[in-house]
Amino acid sequence: MSQSEAKDSGARDTAMVTITINGREVEADPSKPLIAACHAEGEEVPHYCYHPGLSPVGSCRICQVGVQQGQMPPRVMAACRTPVAEGMVVDTEAPKAHDARRECLEFLLKNHPLDCPICDKAGECTLQDYSFDEGQGEGRSVEPRRKLDKRKSLGDVIVLDQERCILCSRCVRFFEEVPETPQLCIGERGSHSVVETFMNRPLTGNYQGNLADICPVGALTLKEFRFQARVWNLHKVASTCAGCSRGCAVTTEVLRKHEVKRFRPRHEPAVNGYWMCDTGRFALEAPNREHRLCGGILRGGSGQAQPVDTRTALEVARDMLIVHGEALIVASPFLTVEEGRELLALGKTLGARPVFLSPEPNDLTDDLLHTGDPCPNRRGLSELGFDALPVEEVLETLPSYESALLVGERLIDMLGAKNLATLPTALRVVLLECHYVDSPSIDVAVGIPNHVEREGTWVNVDGHAGRIAIARPTPEGVWMATRTIDTLHELLTMSAPGADAPGSATPGAIPSTPGAEATLG
Repeated sequence: MSQSEAKDSGARDTAMVTITINGREVEADPSKPLIAACHAEGEEVPHYCYHPGLSPVGSCRICQVGVQQGQMPPRVMAACRTPVAEGMVVDTEAPKAHDARRECLEFLLKNHPLDCPICDKAGECTLQDYSFDEGQGEGRSVEPRRKLDKRKSLGDVIVLDQERCILCSRCVRFFEEVPETPQLCIGERGSHSVVETFMNRPLTGNYQGNLADICPVGALTLKEFRFQARVWNLHKVASTCAGCSRGCAVTTEVLRKHEVKRFRPRHEPAVNGYWMCDTGRFALEAPNREHRLCGGILRGGSGQAQPVDTRTALEVARDMLIVHGEALIVASPFLTVEEGRELLALGKTLGARPVFLSPEPNDLTDDLLHTGDPCPNRRGLSELGFDALPVEEVLETLPSYESALLVGERLIDMLGAKNLATLPTALRVVLLECHYVDSPSIDVAVGIPNHVEREGTWVNVDGHAGRIAIARPTPEGVWMATRTIDTLHELLTMSAPGADAPGSATPGAIPSTPGAEATLG
């Protein structure tokens, strides 16, 4: 935990003080620096080296504001290194403060290259914004800019452009204070100072990607995101990470509502603070996988899989589950609480046992964020009443049932396509998944959205409820999972003893009902 976060944890026990900011009396937390009080009141104070999740150092000096205490004359002070005190009077728009900021900006821009048109940080770089706000549009020096390394690899995650670096030291403090594995330093002295790794060793660890988030000027960028998109073309939605049971708050960023380009951490004090691990950050393969199952697939008497519309596939699934009595419901650990609740109601009507797939923990467990548990909603499904079964036990148990309903994304990956192919053909399987595998054991398959295409709740390992949100439209012909499960439940209810069941199809047969056919998009 950083010094700033340690102070945050004890803030509730600290008596507030009264200060005046731009003519308004406000209450401020004396355990936090003055800049935090200004930001809390909506007053903009520029900053580079300051980060609320790291200890303040006051190296960039651009956060200067006018401060008056008692009978002392007003002074210009760095807000990130100034503690608040009772009766303090603060003027964030003091002319002398603006003069000091412009002088600091002139020095910062002295050696900064004109890389804005090709920089990944363009659109998110406050160096551009502050230069415009402060009116610092030109420099007075004539000396040539210093030549430093460009596109310097710092390992398998980060690229460093030393020319862009303004020596804010955020990256250095991050490794020292958050994962507590110091790997970066400010090397050399004076005008020769540069950020570098110890003895030029590559960076290691599962939290390197955070450097690109906290770097204010684009000196540290992600290799995987480099030149992939302009940030103003990204559709950004607040959501929850699917990487493990920690459920970090993230922002899902989709390029023109199609391909997921970035997952970035979103501040959530109760879960992940300001950070996230690289495992969750770069989990882009699953949401971007092609060949989606759109609509329904039926395996006819000839053994050939043929596309049908979703409603038809669900009607056949209904008949099959009724005829082949004892059923096992296997849920994906990626199901939301809302989807799990619908599935439990369906299982009660069907008289089926509900379980969820519980893969083995991985070796990524650490003391910071990653739990090593690949099930983002383990606690949510367990609290609903689902039993957790390991992959091996599910595969051993399935043949003892007459039918099975497999529901949720990545079930094929977790169970294994080869393992599904070895299941007995006497077992009738209904699959609700994002993708389809041509296996003799799967009689009916229906496409559903993945976690960036639907909304709902995941409950993390500590009991915190995190929302997942729709970041892009579902493929054409794909219903929301809750609608799909609810429709199947309604069909089963209609076919209960004493209820009318119009249009029942022969189990396993492909009806002639017209409708939109499925595709593998």
